[in-house]
Amino acid sequence: MKISTFFGIHWLRALFERNFNRWLAKRIPSQSEHSLNSNNILIYPTRFGLGYVAIVTLIFLLGTNYQNNIILLLSYLLASFFISVMLHSFYNFSTLRFNSVNKQHGYVGEVISFPINITTKKQHYDINVLFADKQLINKSLTNKVSLAIAKKGTHTVLLPFQATKRGLQKIGRVIVYSEYSLGLFKSKTILDFAHHAIVFPKPKSLVAGRYQLSGQADEPVIESYHESTHSGSDDFSELKSFVTGESRARTAWKQLAKGQGHFSKHYQGSQGQLQWLKLSDMPGNDIETRLRYLSFLINELTAVNQVFGLDLHENSITGDSAKNIAPNTGFDHQQACLIALALYP
Repeated sequence: MKISTFFGIHWLRALFERNFNRWLAKRIPSQSEHSLNSNNILIYPTRFGLGYVAIVTLIFLLGTNYQNNIILLLSYLLASFFISVMLHSFYNFSTLRFNSVNKQHGYVGEVISFPINITTKKQHYDINVLFADKQLINKSLTNKVSLAIAKKGTHTVLLPFQATKRGLQKIGRVIVYSEYSLGLFKSKTILDFAHHAIVFPKPKSLVAGRYQLSGQADEPVIESYHESTHSGSDDFSELKSFVTGESRARTAWKQLAKGQGHFSKHYQGSQGQLQWLKLSDMPGNDIETRLRYLSFLINELTAVNQVFGLDLHENSITGDSAKNIAPNTGFDHQQACLIALALYP
C-alpha cells in the first residue's frame, strides 16, 4: 500500500511539473532580456503570511461570536494591512529588467559564472537570484546571489555553476524572488535565458617525452617524430627538470605553483610540415584521458603562439576531414579546438 501511494504521489508531482513547465514556456518564453510586470510576476503568501491570515481569521471569528465591534474593527484593519503589503510587494518587484548572455565556457571542475545584468528605474529591496534546477545546487558554493538594496542603475550578479562533466550542459531557468516587505508575501518570477555551458576537458599534463607534434593529418603511419624535427624555439616538446643557468622564461609555472617540482619547457622547430595534434596519438585507452591530454597540449601550444591543427579521428590510418580543424594559431583557434573536444561524442 505504501509503495503504491509513493508512486501515485510521484506520478502526480511529475504531472504537475510537466504541466507547470508547459505553462511557463507560454507565459515566460525563452529570451535574452526580460522586464517584470503583471504578466510574469507570481505573488503568494509566505509561511509567515499564512500564519498572519490564520490569526486575522481567528480575531474575526472571536469578534463575530462575541459581537464586539472593536475586535471586528481590528480584524478589518489587519486584513486591509495585509492587502496593502501585497500591493507594496508588487510595486517593489515590478519594472525590473534582466538580461544575460546565454553561453559560457569553462573546464571540468571549474566554477563557471553566468553574469545577469539587473537594470532598475527606482530603488528596490531584497532581490534574490538562483538557478531553478535543484540538481545544480552545490553545498560548497553560494548558490543564491542577493542584493539587499538595488539602487537606480545597472547591477551585475554572477550566478555560479560548477561543471562536473564534459560537453554541452543546459542550465535551465533562473528564479528571481523578493520577500519585501515584512516577509508576508513572496514576489517571484522564473526567467529563461536559455543558459548553457560548453565544458572543456580538464587539462592533464604530459610527462617528458610522451608526445611530440606529428606531421600531416593524412599520413598513414607515424614512424618517428624525431626524424621531422630539430631543436629550436617554435614547438612545445616536453618538460624537463630545471637546470641552473637556464632562462627563467622557460619555467613551467603551472607545475611549480602546484608543487610538482621545478621544470622547464623545451621546444622544437619543424622542417616545413604542418603540425597536428591527433587523438589517435594520445597515450592511454580511455577516451576522456586522451581528450584531457589534448586539452593540455592545445593550451601549451597556444601559449607559445605555435601553429597547429587538430585531428579527432580515432584511427590514424583512415582520415575524416569532418573531424579536423585546420592548422592555425591564436585565441579563436584555441577556443574552436577546445569546443571540438567538449562536444566530442
